[in-house]
Amino acid sequence: MSPGSPIGDTPCMTTRRDRTPVPVQPLEAPVVDAHAHVYSREFDEDRDAILERAWAAGLRHIVEVGTSSDSSMRALAIARQDARVHPVAGLHPHAARRLAEERPALERLVGDGDFVAVGEIGLDFFRNNSPPEDQYEALHWQLELASAHALPVVIHSRDADEECYAVIEAWAGRHGRYLGPDREVGMMHCYAGNLDLARRYVDLGFLVSIPGPVTYANNARGREVASTVPLDKLLAETDCPYLTPVPWRGQRNEPAYVVQTIRAIAELRGQRAEDVARATAVNAARLFGFDL
Repeated sequence: MSPGSPIGDTPCMTTRRDRTPVPVQPLEAPVVDAHAHVYSREFDEDRDAILERAWAAGLRHIVEVGTSSDSSMRALAIARQDARVHPVAGLHPHAARRLAEERPALERLVGDGDFVAVGEIGLDFFRNNSPPEDQYEALHWQLELASAHALPVVIHSRDADEECYAVIEAWAGRHGRYLGPDREVGMMHCYAGNLDLARRYVDLGFLVSIPGPVTYANNARGREVASTVPLDKLLAETDCPYLTPVPWRGQRNEPAYVVQTIRAIAELRGQRAEDVARATAVNAARLFGFDL
């Protein structure tokens, strides 16, 4: 089965940046987008419509991830309008230099109990929008914030594979499986590392989240991870409006497109797309504590 194979009877409609309708065939299984930014300004003109397209495509839940106190509040506002959306609060490594001013608001947001995780947090040495020392400080503090409030973490790591792993390994060594023996402690968002590192994160109690670039033919490393990591340790995500899968690469991404990512994972694994959708949905529900 190719990533573009139609499944289901009635396509839902998605749109390009010019709002031209494009069909997405829904799966006959529960689907979860494990990482989205629907609050993004790119969706201001049609946010309600893209959520309707997501539900029409078979999505049961969307995990809506903040990158600052302001965007975390916007994620919360969307979640309060629709119980199928689950907000995550955190300070992205790009903004780590603002930790001192963001910290009181993030402490309050996480302490209020309305968020399902802390994230996205981590290290990004590709752009270095914040100095590395600020990124480390923000990551350490937010990891401790998550464990103190018994919340999982959503980790962003770019061009910092071993540096980020060292921090996470030390933190996990202090806190262990603090959410219980049968529940992971976090997800590696938009995972771009190699298979060995993915296995090490799984051993620490993490799920590995597969984004749209798994549909890119030249993404050998991502495709190896998606085809090899045990299915009960995988998630599927869009990171919308970024990282759009084929056949919409170069266009704005949106939650409905996670269906295409799931089809690509299934093809790589030689499994039914419905089985991959169901497994990744169950994994997301377990991690973030919601019911399918």
